[in-house]
Amino acid sequence: MIGPLVRRAEWLRERGDAVECPVCGRRFRRFRPAWNRPDAICWRCGAHERHRAVALFWRAHPELLASASSLLHFAPEWNFRFQRPPHVRYVTADLDRGKAELALDIRAIDLPDRAFDAVICSHVLEHVDRDGDALAELRRILAPEGWALLMVPQDLARAATYEDAALTAPEQRRDAYWQDDHVRLYGRDFPDRVRAAAFTVESVAMSEVLGPAATRRHGLNPGDLIHLCRPIPS
Repeated sequence: MIGPLVRRAEWLRERGDAVECPVCGRRFRRFRPAWNRPDAICWRCGAHERHRAVALFWRAHPELLASASSLLHFAPEWNFRFQRPPHVRYVTADLDRGKAELALDIRAIDLPDRAFDAVICSHVLEHVDRDGDALAELRRILAPEGWALLMVPQDLARAATYEDAALTAPEQRRDAYWQDDHVRLYGRDFPDRVRAAAFTVESVAMSEVLGPAATRRHGLNPGDLIHLCRPIPS
């Protein structure tokens, strides 16, 4: 674990104005490299590319949070920070007790129908063996006028999601799915899988919305797609 003195020394060493983190607002000469890629992590707040993309998405769409009175966040990451209006009831959930306020299995959510106006579920579904059940449950607990913000790791060079139940060894899954705790690798068909659960889907790449200059400045990954999903009326 990095101590506060080491962290502060890193901030001083990396100070500059080439990149800016929209999560914490700090500027540096570059972002911290991750184990598998350069320019990935904010030196101050630890935000990755996807966290920075969502922070910029909130700026562009303040009406989403303004329209919700309740928001359920699965597997909450501290870096998904946002200015929550005072009227929004924010609840966190995770499969593991102790990691969030509610212990919930996303495949069988122990909540009533239409329980929340909004859901955030980022980098969760690739860990879930029955993602169709999970998507159906997210649809069930959303209010008719609600929305869900979904993100997953996607190989955009792959048309169809790759999933093989025979791949159980950690090294097999790491090679096939990018991480040993993933159970599939989503392709460009991820929105179709969500639509099959009775959602409309708008897929947003903030790198395309903002252009090359902002993409470089905020350290965005063109492969990070934000899927804004709304339940189709029954």
